[in-house]
Amino acid sequence: MESSLYAQQEDFLQKNSIHRYLSNLSTSLLAGGAIYSMTSGNQAAEAWIFRDDIGAPHGIKGYEEQVNSVGMHHGHSHWPSEITWNTYNSATLRRGFKVFQRSCQGCHGAMHQKYDLLIDKGFKQRELMSKMVFAPRIHPAHQKYKGDYFQEWDYRQRVIHDRMWAPYFTVHQAKNANNGVWPPELSKANSHQPGLINYSYNLLTGYHYNPPFGLDVPEGRYYNPYFDHMIIAMPPQLHDGMIEYEDGTPASAPQMAHDVSEYLAYIARSKVPDQKVVIGMIGCIVLTFYPISYFFTKYHYVNTYSHRFEVYAVKSGKGYKKFREKMFKTHKIPGNWLGAYS
Repeated sequence: MESSLYAQQEDFLQKNSIHRYLSNLSTSLLAGGAIYSMTSGNQAAEAWIFRDDIGAPHGIKGYEEQVNSVGMHHGHSHWPSEITWNTYNSATLRRGFKVFQRSCQGCHGAMHQKYDLLIDKGFKQRELMSKMVFAPRIHPAHQKYKGDYFQEWDYRQRVIHDRMWAPYFTVHQAKNANNGVWPPELSKANSHQPGLINYSYNLLTGYHYNPPFGLDVPEGRYYNPYFDHMIIAMPPQLHDGMIEYEDGTPASAPQMAHDVSEYLAYIARSKVPDQKVVIGMIGCIVLTFYPISYFFTKYHYVNTYSHRFEVYAVKSGKGYKKFREKMFKTHKIPGNWLGAYS
């Protein structure tokens, strides 16, 4: 009995991402850090589970704690991509991709990026290929302009090297299907909107307010203080428990909004971590070679910049009188006309 309890406790500690991180850190500090990091660095990242009814410090707040005042930031400011040097949590991206597929891609697209952006970051290649069955089917008209396309195929299942097309061929078709409103393109939604990654999170969790007195919400529209003009055509998309996460994370509405916001931020800024690595490498090279270059250059020019120009003239040589007059001021200095020497 005691051994089984101990085993359960050990299992719980191993599943706890904070405990595992601290264990890895202490082990790498105490014994052979480089080898241990290389051998244990391929573990999948765990999700942090947040309780909605309590609200988590440094995490997703429950509905009762989300808003400081209407129109302001919800209070979730500890995004994984903002506290880890703009790198992204793989478990969060997997969950965000699921929310994007099941909830967003019925109307929206992110056509400036492809699905295979997630390979080796959120999914293995075969794993991602198997998830394409959940995406809306694709048509040649997605990849050409208007209705002018060559009929290469009819509707087909998406593949991972497709762009994340919206289900509609044209803006007009999208408007006809959504009460005259075009569902916007989400490739840059979390990098070009005010609030950045908070934009989509606040928008998706901001439907539970009553409109203020004097603001009439038309039929088929909804009040959301985080949207421009506060009237939005998109109905609430996220509801507690609407999907089931493979990693066991409770699929509350704030949790799903958090995950899909991280996913959209990754779509918009997926190159940023790599760019930071390159910039860091360039910085190391500059800091290494600039001092070396400086000292080599100084070693050379010290012989050319600090010199005394000496002229050796023979007394009987040509031009010696002029040389003495110029060098030793043997002649009379002219008057100080017009203050030339003052």
